[in-house]
Amino acid sequence: MRRGGWRARLVALAALACAPLPSAWPLPKTDVVVLRNGDTLTGEVKEVDRGRLTFKTDDMGTLAIEWDKVRRVTASATFEVEDLDGHQFFGSLRPGAKEGEVDVVSPVGGWTLPLAHVVRVLRQGATFWQRLDGSVDAGVSYTSSSELLKLDFAGHVVLNRPGHEFSVDGNSTMTRQPDVEDTRRNSLTANYARRFPNHWVAFGQGQLEQNRELGFDVRGSVSAGGGRYLLHGRKQDALAVMGLRVNREKPIDEEAKTNTELALALTFDRFAYDFPKVDIYASLSGFASLSDWGRTRLELNLSIKRELLKDFTISIRGYESYDSRPPSTGVHNDYGVTFGLGWTF
Repeated sequence: MRRGGWRARLVALAALACAPLPSAWPLPKTDVVVLRNGDTLTGEVKEVDRGRLTFKTDDMGTLAIEWDKVRRVTASATFEVEDLDGHQFFGSLRPGAKEGEVDVVSPVGGWTLPLAHVVRVLRQGATFWQRLDGSVDAGVSYTSSSELLKLDFAGHVVLNRPGHEFSVDGNSTMTRQPDVEDTRRNSLTANYARRFPNHWVAFGQGQLEQNRELGFDVRGSVSAGGGRYLLHGRKQDALAVMGLRVNREKPIDEEAKTNTELALALTFDRFAYDFPKVDIYASLSGFASLSDWGRTRLELNLSIKRELLKDFTISIRGYESYDSRPPSTGVHNDYGVTFGLGWTF
């Protein structure tokens, strides 16, 4: 009897050791989204950004749903919700009393918003990888008559957290031709933005640049300031900012020097998620030197992306750089246009 008892205990312990822990079992996804066509989806609301709801399901994977097509949404987690007027709300999501409304419910109160007025929804507690978005674009061209080779690369990564945004942008253009010195234009930019109610933002930026066409080997800079969204909707953004920039510039044939500049910038982003997806982005930045009086610089960037297949795009990108007093050379302008293929994630 005692032997049999020990055997039974050993079998029970072995079964318990092999069984998965309850905490390891995946929790059921219980958020519910009802579409305007009557379809009901059960899963997990990840975010709403740029007019698109990211919704994770067990059976169909992660879906990208146009926010215009959502009739009702129910989600028990805590979210940061931003409306067209720049107001921010925190709480879970419930269907409103009227069609086309959503209630943001928190322990301290609740708010009712028209779905059409919701610009951004960010899930609190989401993992680092769930908040990460980005794109990669590459282009190449070759002219046989002149043996001119041009390579172009651009990358963009953004991390959104409630009230905060971090992004990294990289651009590189290189041309090569026999008996002609290679030209290179490279930049790496890290940005941080803090969002406030009523469309106000504060920002910080660090940047490394190289542009031998405009006479410098490397330019490192840090900037800080603030601004406001002039437009902030589900399909377009326009942001104006102003700040101070301090840069350290190494001309090609001269000693490095430090400059302080007043910086102004305007960005515009227009996006649509009906197939084919189209994204139009433009930025114009102006810099007036405070330590080298009379020197001004302008930077213009334009990008148009169009979806070919899911997550794959074709793009055209253009840039223009102007320096009224370029170091080392008498060239005031550098510009270019590139066609490329891209991947978004």
